Amino acid sequence: MYTLSAQLLIAAGGLTLYLVVKRWYKSIGSDAKSIPRAPGGHWLWGHEQDAWAKPNAGFYIDNFEKSGGQVFAMKGGMFSEDILAISDPAALSHMFTKHPYDYPKSAFIRPLVERLMGRSLPWAEGDEHKRQRAALAPVFTHENVKRAEPEVRDASEKLVNLLTEHINSKSTTKTGNDTVEINALDWACRATLQIIGSVGFGQDFELGESEDAKAIIASFHELVNVGMTSAGFIAPLVLRAFPFITDLPVKAIQAQGQVKLIVKRLAGVKVQEKRTMNDGSDMKGKDLLSTLLRMQDVRGNELDEILDQIAMFTLVGHETSAASLNFTLYNLAHNKPAQDRLRQELLAFPSGEPTYDDYLNRLPMLEAVAKESLRIFPPVMHTERVAMKDDVLPLRNSIRDPKTGKEMHNISIKKGQTIHVSHMAINRDKSVWGEDASEFKPERWMSTIPNTNNCEQGATHALPPPTGSTQGWNGTFTFLEGPRICIGLRLALFEYKVILADLIKNFEFLPVEGPDGLIETVFSSTGQPYVIGKKSEGVKIPLRNSIVTLGTAAKGGGTKVISAVVGSAFWVLSGIVADAELKSFGKHSPVVHASAGFDMITARWEVVDRETG
Repeated sequence: MYTLSAQLLIAAGGLTLYLVVKRWYKSIGSDAKSIPRAPGGHWLWGHEQDAWAKPNAGFYIDNFEKSGGQVFAMKGGMFSEDILAISDPAALSHMFTKHPYDYPKSAFIRPLVERLMGRSLPWAEGDEHKRQRAALAPVFTHENVKRAEPEVRDASEKLVNLLTEHINSKSTTKTGNDTVEINALDWACRATLQIIGSVGFGQDFELGESEDAKAIIASFHELVNVGMTSAGFIAPLVLRAFPFITDLPVKAIQAQGQVKLIVKRLAGVKVQEKRTMNDGSDMKGKDLLSTLLRMQDVRGNELDEILDQIAMFTLVGHETSAASLNFTLYNLAHNKPAQDRLRQELLAFPSGEPTYDDYLNRLPMLEAVAKESLRIFPPVMHTERVAMKDDVLPLRNSIRDPKTGKEMHNISIKKGQTIHVSHMAINRDKSVWGEDASEFKPERWMSTIPNTNNCEQGATHALPPPTGSTQGWNGTFTFLEGPRICIGLRLALFEYKVILADLIKNFEFLPVEGPDGLIETVFSSTGQPYVIGKKSEGVKIPLRNSIVTLGTAAKGGGTKVISAVVGSAFWVLSGIVADAELKSFGKHSPVVHASAGFDMITARWEVVDRETG
């Protein structure tokens, strides 16, 4: 009879042998050993600790540059086989567009997604994903998103009023217009949750003030905070090595996500109300829930799936849109000329409030700001995929075997190969976007001349040619590509633009002075910002905020800038000085910028739009 110590030793030895044999087997017939490797690596955590700890996808960006290509190998944690990090556009197209169901998420992720968001679209794979996406696609057509305009505008205006009240309440001067420091993360999520509640299932979250809204926001923050700790780093490595853990009948492991439970309860009540009002025969309403109920049979598991989709859109939809807005406000606060230029464009719009169609193609500076901010700060920074079969990944840009010098135009991989795809590293690749790839420069999108040499020789401010970038939205990987591209992209961009436009017209955003005003990001469910050197204090984007003084202010209520008159004046001025040349940001006062003529923005700085989604 073995002692307990001996049994534990035997178990540990067997486990180690299993992992070593598994790693050896997967290396047979694989090119993983023949591609450039990241240096160093912890004996237990491999390079994954470095990848997690280094902010702004720095580990991936640095090693892509050191490797001289868009592929490198990294040591996996917990004695797992080497991981491939890939940003090559041909390999990405192969994985996400041509063979998306041969590269699903890691096995341990799917059960976790189910507990957080149910068996919804992010959970689904293969034929199930095709079926769900086909059912959901009609909901997000231009026509349906356009019908959501009243709800989007209403939430945006309420956010303006609420932020105005906050600034006034903190004011110490008679004018009531002090510059007040805020955490941007406390505000945008209120409007995006309100929108997704209204558009998703007709739910009023009272601009984040209802008890259910507070519980949803708090639940996500708790999830994020755990992901930023050492436990949040270690847990995925353990689950990847031993995916059976997710099936253990342990209460803590099997606990369902709080957001899912709240939203399914609320949406379930809405379904009963609709059935009562319409005798179950006609689910009226233009929200997502009503549309899905009309399209699908609502009996049994089908209804549960619909409620899962609503829970998923509520969690993912409100948080990623809010994150995108927050990062954009940070970028504009640190680039005042760009913020001023955007405000001038919005105030000068000839018909007052832009319509849905105007937001698509008549606000070039807003479009450029959106594309640039979403490029350098994609809300989802990272994804992990696993090959379901032996395969050969094509490369658009060849690499060299560091040992033999042999040029490689493709990579052979084995079934089970783990692949890391860093959205942020792809979007900040200097070999694609130029030496200023990590800088916020909206003007790069305001040129009709692409950079034909793929940003070689230090070229800056230029867009890569279509062959140099991914097949995703505007050549970025912000929303993935192929059948996995964000299905709610149109709604997300529309609400983003409306809220951003209202905030910039009504408020001025300035940076917090000194190091306390600078942020970094880390991957925790999505990209999470924190003040440099203060990660332990949690997520934060510190900004200084004041009310724009143009227009009229309604005492006691919110401040809503009346831009139609001012805008019309700008357009008249533009006709007088139509021969003025638009200069680079920061060289003229706002008055000179206004007189330069906004008609020339569309005439001479046409926004390049290479949407493929």
